Amino acid sequence: MARHAPIRFLDKVRLVKTAVEIARSSERGYFDFTREVAPSVKLILKEVEHTPIVFSLWTQPTDIAELCGDAAYPATAALLSIDKEQAHEVLRKGVLIDLSQFVRSDSTPGTYYVLFDYLSAQQVTRVLQRLVPALSGQRVAA
Repeated sequence: MARHAPIRFLDKVRLVKTAVEIARSSERGYFDFTREVAPSVKLILKEVEHTPIVFSLWTQPTDIAELCGDAAYPATAALLSIDKEQAHEVLRKGVLIDLSQFVRSDSTPGTYYVLFDYLSAQQVTRVLQRLVPALSGQRVAA
């Protein structure tokens, strides 16, 4: 059973979702981190085969615990997420995203996530290259 998420957190999720939709409308030929779109949440932007992909990177421990639905996760450095609709749209366009490496959020339906024990641009690059094989060999702009 999913935990009840506080209204403030749900507002933050909606804000991030809106920022993701706006970011997907712009072209990106390179990896890029945005400034915070909500407190402790940045977007990672990339375009693969003319298909924009936008991940959200969450670093606030209480947000990570909410998304995971478990208070045991605040020791995690970050959480990288993508929403179900975007992931399936990208897959329909022929860009492989390995959803088997993501966990589905019970508390925030329609959200897939990956946890980071350690956060650096290099670590984000390695994980993204594993999740989206077409990104192999590409670097993230810090």
